[in-house]
Amino acid sequence: MDKLNSVLYKTAIESIPLLTQENYSMWRSRVINLLDLLKIKDTVLTAERKLTTSEELILRTVLAAKIDATVHSNVINHTNKEDARVWNNFSLLAYDDSDVNGFITRTRAAIEKMHEVGINIDTDVVGYEIIKKFPKTPELNSISSAITHSGQEMTPDLVLDHLRLHANKQSISGSQNVGQQVSLFTDANSTKCKPNAHNTRAPHPQHRCWMLYPHLRPTTSGNSARAEHSRT
Repeated sequence: MDKLNSVLYKTAIESIPLLTQENYSMWRSRVINLLDLLKIKDTVLTAERKLTTSEELILRTVLAAKIDATVHSNVINHTNKEDARVWNNFSLLAYDDSDVNGFITRTRAAIEKMHEVGINIDTDVVGYEIIKKFPKTPELNSISSAITHSGQEMTPDLVLDHLRLHANKQSISGSQNVGQQVSLFTDANSTKCKPNAHNTRAPHPQHRCWMLYPHLRPTTSGNSARAEHSRT
């Protein structure tokens, strides 16, 4: 088992690319994979406890070897740890399709906070980071394609504007569904039942409604009054 773990650790470390200005997302995902293997992911991401001396040594050694000199000056230290916390707040935001407007608000607040502490990341990078949060559903895949093929410059505002339209469509669709349900029996003069729905204004009880229970409908047409039983 120890030999297998050694192989896994070696593979995970070798898969981590050298961090540059262009590959943060890939670098981060590979580092998190290593943290998971080392069983310290939650400790590092949430600061639930302090790393042991050996854990910290391993982590510092790996990270130091996987950061390009051009970005080394931005490594988290005692003076910029607040910046790192602010970035993590943005990076760990989760998309919730049942609360799109809430996600938009939280994302804008996180971006504003980054600006306040002096974190300046290219707008296209931030925009793509937001898109990466989308679940892989047909509707959101379509939105992602519309954004990336719009011909416009990638920015957080572009992504969030498309999400705002998505939220508006959700709201309209929800209102229409409610309206359709309400309109089934909103005609004050109607006592007719609808297919699969009993009208409480009808002169017959629900348990005898032919629209709900078609098998109750008489097979003969001898009585014309009965023919209108569940329609009048």
